[in-house]
Amino acid sequence: MAAQAPLPERRYTIVVTSCGRFDLLKATLNSLKPHLDLAPEAWIVVEDSGDEAVRAAVAECGIDAQIILNRPQLGQMRAIDRAYEHVKTPYVFHCEDDWDFYRPGFIAESFAVLEACPDVSIVLLRPREEQNKLVRDAPSETVNGVRLFFQDPALHPEYFSYAFNPGMRRMSDYHRVGPFGPIGYEPDISYAFKKQGFRLANLEDGAVRHIGDGRHVEDPTLPKKARDPWAKLKRSIGKRLKRVQRALSGD
Repeated sequence: MAAQAPLPERRYTIVVTSCGRFDLLKATLNSLKPHLDLAPEAWIVVEDSGDEAVRAAVAECGIDAQIILNRPQLGQMRAIDRAYEHVKTPYVFHCEDDWDFYRPGFIAESFAVLEACPDVSIVLLRPREEQNKLVRDAPSETVNGVRLFFQDPALHPEYFSYAFNPGMRRMSDYHRVGPFGPIGYEPDISYAFKKQGFRLANLEDGAVRHIGDGRHVEDPTLPKKARDPWAKLKRSIGKRLKRVQRALSGD
């Protein structure tokens, strides 16, 4: 199905973060492109490995994208910030390099939800059964003709206000809260959105599945994973204390 030209108020850019997993990147792009029901204004691929081979990988998929090479490697959050500096549309469809899209319609559905719900930061696309157990039993609702469920931020001190799974989002919200690099990592960014009153929506009819299990790429800005039991325990306690402090803050 050919993608329709976007309405003026539904202009968006696709930003894909990549880091050297070009087989997964090509699988992602080759599944995403034919399922777009509204055409993007632009594509941006930010390659955090700095490997020029990304150009050939993207070209093989028949996509005319702006390629951003990070040298040195910046890590996930600063790579996103760098890519978002080049976005000129009101919306961005954010995607990592390890997803498989399997149905059309999710772009228009996402716009319909964002237009009806100013407190929704992102419209997520994964099936209900693949989401966090805390939100799997959320009631199904219909908003602006779209079946969905909401992820309630009250269920966790940090989660359910922002995420980096594939989904449409507003650049105005990014500019309100970001840039992301100085804030920290995904839980910290979700917490920052939580303090601004945001929540997540999730399409009831899933449109994407994760294909990157076992292919994790280390982020150079993250502390190295603890190896011995005592270090793991210390790190776990630190995380829990941080969450307790945030839960008690009342934000």
